[in-house]
Amino acid sequence: MWKLKNLSVIWKVFFLLIFISVLPVYAQETGSVRGKIIDAEAAEPVFGVTVVVRALGKGTRTDFDGKYSLDLPPGTYQIEYIMMGFDTQKKSVTVSAGSTKVQDITFGFKALDVVEVEGRALNNTDSSLLQVQKKSGSVSDGVSAESIKKSPDSSAGEVLKRVTGVTLVGGKYVFVRGLGERYSNTMLNDMPIPSTEPDKRVIPMDLFPSGSIKNLRIIKSFIPEDPAEFSGGIVKVETKEYPDQFEASVGLGIGRNYNTTGNQFFTFKGGGSRNSLGLVGSNQELPSIISSFPDFQPFVPADSFGGIPAPLVNLSTASFDQQWTPDRISAPYDKSLSASIGDTYKSESWGRVGVLVGTSYNRKFRYREEKLKRYVGQPLIVPAITTDFTYLDRLQEQDVKVYNEEVLWGTNSNIAYEPVNGQQIFLKSLFTTQSDKFVRDSDGYNAIDNQLFRNQTLGFTSRRLFTNTLGGNHAINIGEGRPHILEWKTSYSTANRDEPDLRNQLWIRSEFNPERAFNKSGNRPDGSRFFSESEDVMKSISLKYEIPFKQWSGLSSKFKTGYFASARGKDFRFREFQQRRQVGSDQDVIYPLGGELLYNPIAFLDETRLFQERLGEPNAYDSQQRLHAYFGQVDMPLIPKVRFVGGVRYEDSYQKVQTYQIRDQYNLSKLSYGCQYSSALERDFLVENNICTSNNNGIGELKTEDYLPSLNFVWEFAKDQNLRWAYTETLTRPDLRELSPFGFAAYFGADRIFGNANLQRSYIHNYDFKYEWFVKGADYVGAGVFYKQISSPIEIVGQPVAGSPGFLYTYTNAQSAFIQGIELDGRMDFLKYFRFESNFFFIKSEVEVMSDTQFTALKLGLIPTSSQIAAYDPTNRKRSLQGQSDFVYNGKILFFFSTKKTTSIGLYYNYFGDRISVVGAANAPDAYERGVGLTDIVFQHQHGSKLSIKLAARNIMDTRFYTYQENPLFGTEDLFLSYREGVSFSASANYKF
Repeated sequence: MWKLKNLSVIWKVFFLLIFISVLPVYAQETGSVRGKIIDAEAAEPVFGVTVVVRALGKGTRTDFDGKYSLDLPPGTYQIEYIMMGFDTQKKSVTVSAGSTKVQDITFGFKALDVVEVEGRALNNTDSSLLQVQKKSGSVSDGVSAESIKKSPDSSAGEVLKRVTGVTLVGGKYVFVRGLGERYSNTMLNDMPIPSTEPDKRVIPMDLFPSGSIKNLRIIKSFIPEDPAEFSGGIVKVETKEYPDQFEASVGLGIGRNYNTTGNQFFTFKGGGSRNSLGLVGSNQELPSIISSFPDFQPFVPADSFGGIPAPLVNLSTASFDQQWTPDRISAPYDKSLSASIGDTYKSESWGRVGVLVGTSYNRKFRYREEKLKRYVGQPLIVPAITTDFTYLDRLQEQDVKVYNEEVLWGTNSNIAYEPVNGQQIFLKSLFTTQSDKFVRDSDGYNAIDNQLFRNQTLGFTSRRLFTNTLGGNHAINIGEGRPHILEWKTSYSTANRDEPDLRNQLWIRSEFNPERAFNKSGNRPDGSRFFSESEDVMKSISLKYEIPFKQWSGLSSKFKTGYFASARGKDFRFREFQQRRQVGSDQDVIYPLGGELLYNPIAFLDETRLFQERLGEPNAYDSQQRLHAYFGQVDMPLIPKVRFVGGVRYEDSYQKVQTYQIRDQYNLSKLSYGCQYSSALERDFLVENNICTSNNNGIGELKTEDYLPSLNFVWEFAKDQNLRWAYTETLTRPDLRELSPFGFAAYFGADRIFGNANLQRSYIHNYDFKYEWFVKGADYVGAGVFYKQISSPIEIVGQPVAGSPGFLYTYTNAQSAFIQGIELDGRMDFLKYFRFESNFFFIKSEVEVMSDTQFTALKLGLIPTSSQIAAYDPTNRKRSLQGQSDFVYNGKILFFFSTKKTTSIGLYYNYFGDRISVVGAANAPDAYERGVGLTDIVFQHQHGSKLSIKLAARNIMDTRFYTYQENPLFGTEDLFLSYREGVSFSASANYKF
């Protein structure tokens, strides 16, 4: 796995680029004229415009970004801008020595020559992003870097929650149009990327620092050139691009949280300075005395069947970090840092090079108190056909204190080379790491054993994403008119998640003996050390070829075709080590005495204590996914002002996941294939007769071939007003992790998530209708309705486990679902000093888990336990989609202190309605997260063109997050989870050189 061993090389390259950026490239006797040429109708840059100064016999042409640059001696000149299909424009420009004159041009079309081109981001302002949205072939929304800069948000996830139809769960997972994070897709610079999360199929959006982002776009309706694997939307993250001339900036910030900063805070040394960069320290890794043995050799003392000598096993304990009790400190202030530098270099001999390098760093400390409870649904009447006579019986409860240090560090670079006009090659790279170092203290009650317990966990998780995209745009002149365009991209990405040396201590005492002190449990997870590591590697290639043509009325159109392929491999390893007494128990160790005394290496010398690797459950999976896709797409006006964008995409997909014990990875006696069956009845027969296991022998395998049509119509029925209608078919495949029947608990009483090797893909029919009015500049009004019909939707359900205080969660396919909604969006300046932005949506959804007949038969015990239907055991046959809020609202109001709008204060509000957090099963009702609103205040001041200052207060009402289960028998809302995050304040400044 990639361990950033060449980190020093990255920094050397970074500083080398800074050094190059400040070198003078040409003498200062001349001046220059530069600018960008935009097509007013299509909101697109115009490639191939001839820019000429006839008096000097000197000229150039615009590139793919519509940019041009001319070096001229001092003087006043008339510059001509010439392009077939446009009226020639002439501008008088005065050039001074050593200075640059910016002259942007907007081209309009000649009469009857209508060309529509789908939009892409031209720059990072609200108005430009709205023009992209206006001319896009699909229904879309977005947030520009301009809005990001004004907001209090530090990551892409926090930014996205302000987009129409988007909610954020857990601070990082995007729900688009009420559909869970697994129904969305994330692309970076138009290429897919892997996930750092072992239990999620999507990218946690808090991985992307907001300072690295140019634009965020949400594509809500499918067009064939985009991946078809989404239903809610595609989140497109665009990183910042190189500037036209030298730019450099640096930013600093400081913040505090009302619940945390300056108060007592628990932490541990962990990996030292590397943890401060979000990286794993060498002393956190599995000791070499263990890793030097092949991983298929369990690290256990030798017995009659072989093994490792017991003295050597016990000696290995001295190689681990010995800290078990956290340090107590005063919580520091939050800190942030950002810097970027870039320039463009041009030469008549070797062309043009653009460079941008940037980095951002955020470190914050958070303390929060949680209260959680778990219940078992107990029916008074058996069989339980209805839940009306079910009551909640307490399973466990905990009062939890969580101390978390989070680091978010991202570095991006963008290099583009244009050897000749019309030929461009670029390399875009992003490295980002996000880590959590946490101490979790809990006091709880375990109803299974009638025990009170105290559990302490020390953990560190590092998530790293490294991606490189190499691509090119090439104009191919064939005949007269606009050139053909060839686009190609290759991408290599790795996503790593390391959770090294997760340490647990557990003290218990009987509920019926309150006089007795808390003693060491001595049983798992007490004294356990967990090591887990996952790597997700994705290689992709994309080819697109665009052919312009004239349709039957002579209107300009284009046909695009292409090919996409990706190969993905995701591997996961998990190892657990136990420390306990050979004979007797540890009940003489009284709280808070613990690890430093009990697990001291000296205690293992007399061999009365035992150290060994825990075996018995699957602790690894290897997975692969191959995808080949082809598409054909037409973009043309049917008549003037009515545009059609559509076609078909074919996707051939193969997925396979093998779950196993690491020690059996080379054991030929273990099956390496799954069971083959053609129907659910055949599967049940094989399972009941012990020919196959219920988890398909640990093999999840899925092969599909799909033809996916797309129809999008855009009618510009009035100036700056569109009506859109779309019908598309898309799909959602199970993630590789979701096909793996693996799970583990990180601490005592924790819930466990298991995959399901029998999952099938979901198929979605999508209908969209939207009205758009692009009023002026950044002012906008939009209204839309949508409807989605989903077959075999995938959801996660929770079930109690006999003899365990925690729940088991697993993925399963329901029978069908639908979702429908209304979206409203408005953004407007008023009274010169105010700007108001608001969006909200209403959504209704329903999942039909199974038919009425199946549900009744299941509750009457008429369905065999081996059936997948029985494994689901739903409490409700019909309900809303998990994670879907019926109402979401975003509001923002800005007050400007002058008409120059250099100083402002803004009020931001985000509200989501009640939503199902956990789907109920086995008579337990669904757990609902109660709707809440978050309020932020931001003050901004721009001092001249160089210095900007921002002050922000987040969550000023200190909102309480509350999840509950309704107790059907008594009609009460019983606590499931509750916590507050505290009020946060921050101050930051950015200076441009």
